[in-house]
Amino acid sequence: MHGADEDMQTSPPSAKRQRTSHCRKSESLIEQSQFWFADGDIVIGVEGQSWKIHRSKLMCSVIFADMLELPQPANIERMDGCPLVSLSQDSANDWLVVLTWMYQREKFNSQTVVFDTIAGALRLSNKYDIPDLRQWSMRQLFLRWPQDLTKMTYAAFPHAAEAICLARECNVPEILPASFYALSILRWSHLSEGGQSHLQLSSSDLRCFIVGREHLQDHLYAILTGKDERPGGHTTAICAGCENASRTWLSSSLKPDASSPYAVWLLRSLQIFAANGCPGLSLHHSRCDVNFRLRISGFVQDLHEAIPRYFMLRA
Repeated sequence: MHGADEDMQTSPPSAKRQRTSHCRKSESLIEQSQFWFADGDIVIGVEGQSWKIHRSKLMCSVIFADMLELPQPANIERMDGCPLVSLSQDSANDWLVVLTWMYQREKFNSQTVVFDTIAGALRLSNKYDIPDLRQWSMRQLFLRWPQDLTKMTYAAFPHAAEAICLARECNVPEILPASFYALSILRWSHLSEGGQSHLQLSSSDLRCFIVGREHLQDHLYAILTGKDERPGGHTTAICAGCENASRTWLSSSLKPDASSPYAVWLLRSLQIFAANGCPGLSLHHSRCDVNFRLRISGFVQDLHEAIPRYFMLRA
C-alpha cells in the first residue's frame, strides 16, 4: 500500500478550467452517473470520470479514513461544492467495482463474478487497505486457483497468466502454483488464451513457466517409463507382466487429445485413477492391482509436492 496517497492531488482549481465548455459537458455527464449523489460530500475523479459520494463510505478504507481525518486546506480544489480528490494513477473501471461494492452490495454479491471484477477489487482494496473487500477478492481467487492443487478445476484456465501478474502485483503468492500449473496445461499453439500468455508475463515469470513445463514433461516421462529417479519418487513393486501392462495402459490413458486446447492434465488424471480405479486395465494378480493403485496415489502426492518447486516458487 506504499504510495497509495501519492496520487491524491488536492491542488487549488483553476478558474479558467471551471469556465471551459469541456468542464460543463463533463459535469452534465457526471450528474447522470449512478454514483453522483445530491447529498454527497466528496468527489472522486479518475480517468476523466467523477463520482460525488459520501465520506462515510470511504471510511471502510484505512488510507482514506486517515486522510479524511486530517484538516483540509482552505484552497482545496472543489467540484459541485465538494472537495475533489483526483486519483490519477487508478483505473475508472476498478473504482466502479469498488463503488458498486460500497453502495450496491446486493447487486455486487449476486452478479456473475468475472476476473476483471476480482482484479479491480483486489488492486484497490490492497492499495487503500480495505480489509473486507480484500478478503472477498482473496476468496474468489482461491476458488479458481486453490492452494490444494488436487482441487483445481477448469475455472483455473481462463486468465491464468493475468492471475500470475495480479499475484505479483498484489502480493498473493498462494495462487501462483495453481495459476502456473493451469497455464502449463493450456496449449499455446491453439487459438486460446495460452497462445497469448507470453504477452502477459514478465520475463522472469516466463522463465519460471518454461522451466516448470519442462520439469512436468520429465515427470510424465518418469512415470511412463518407470524411471522415477526424482527425489521422493514413488515406486511400488508389481510383477514383470503386470508392470508391462500397467505402463502400456498409462501411456494410452495419459496421451493428450490432439484436438483439445489442453495438454496432459497429469495431476487430475492420476487423481481420478487413484479414486475410481483404472478402467480397461486388468492385471494378473490382485496384489499387483492393489500395489498399482497405491503407486498411482503416490504419484499424486509426489506431483502435488513438486509443482511449486518446478516453477521455481519454492526451494
